[in-house]
Amino acid sequence: MMMAWDVNYLAALVAAVAAMAIGTIYYMPAVAGRAWMKAIGKTPAQLKESNRPSLYVVSAILAFLQAIVMAAVIGWSGDVSLGGGALIGFLLWLGLAIPVISNTFIFEGRMLINHVISGGYYLISFVVMGGIIGAWG
Repeated sequence: MMMAWDVNYLAALVAAVAAMAIGTIYYMPAVAGRAWMKAIGKTPAQLKESNRPSLYVVSAILAFLQAIVMAAVIGWSGDVSLGGGALIGFLLWLGLAIPVISNTFIFEGRMLINHVISGGYYLISFVVMGGIIGAWG
């Protein structure tokens, strides 16, 4: 059985922009930023020193790639709706993102808080991206 690659690239782009906006808010010091910096052992000054535009370009490309694949999966599921897209975003987070993040962090010897902070961001962004893509239908 051949699955059609029928992706709404505009919906995927909007979803990727939403993921970037969520990350901007989520990693603010007042939200999860302070805990994240402590968990990775960095100060605001150290992060500012290593902050380059190329990091955001790569992050945006990766978010767009995630959204494109998510759009294909939502289309294949046949449940192209806000709720269906959000559910598929959740399932992709649970079955793919969390195992990948956790496996990496386990072998890097990172603390549990790293899992929780990164996992929280991806949970929110995947559910929102899926909802946007599904609602765009």
